[in-house]
Amino acid sequence: MSERWKKYFDSHGAFDQNWLGTAVAHWGFHETLYGMISRHCPAPARILNVGSGPGWSELYLASIGYDVTGIDNEPSLVELARERASLIGVPAKFEVADAFDLSSFESKFDLVFSCGVLEHFDREVTVKLLKEQSRCAPYVVIEIPTKYTTYSGGITDERIYTVSQLASMVEDAGLKVIAKFGYGDLSATPMHIFARRFLPRAVLRFMQNRGYAYSIAVIGSRV
Repeated sequence: MSERWKKYFDSHGAFDQNWLGTAVAHWGFHETLYGMISRHCPAPARILNVGSGPGWSELYLASIGYDVTGIDNEPSLVELARERASLIGVPAKFEVADAFDLSSFESKFDLVFSCGVLEHFDREVTVKLLKEQSRCAPYVVIEIPTKYTTYSGGITDERIYTVSQLASMVEDAGLKVIAKFGYGDLSATPMHIFARRFLPRAVLRFMQNRGYAYSIAVIGSRV
């Protein structure tokens, strides 16, 4: 594991004995994403997560009935995820694999997704990776952070895109965009706090779906 990512996952409690608390926070943050996955591809569908890290999303999705597999190119993270799944008795599967070559997973899943992965590559490479993912499943979901990430942890090499730009990449990968959305309530400034407290939830969700959020996501389909 690169020193950068070891530090990142250490700071998020992945290796800590109290890791479950961090996992619960992760599940709560991605509640909207999981809900959209369930809407478009209900359990017990087969799901592949590209860039699974410590496996938090897999643990959740497997617990609600999905047949889920997580892949990562870092063996120590895959082993950690397997240990966590065994510890809590969840039938999630994890494998070491390369996002640039998903040939062994071709046509084996109903939906493939990635969270906080593809924004580390240039646009051309991201489109290539999305095409590779589309070989695995008819539905592809990409989630990336927005410019507002700077309030919560800073931006390093992440490419920052708008919802429309992200959708354009999905289309360039040969997929039809069937959903665009944002999530993660902003709370770093007085303006953010005001919006959360006083704007109607429907208005806030409208704004989030246009990028006023910590994360944005697009669902593409090849069917």
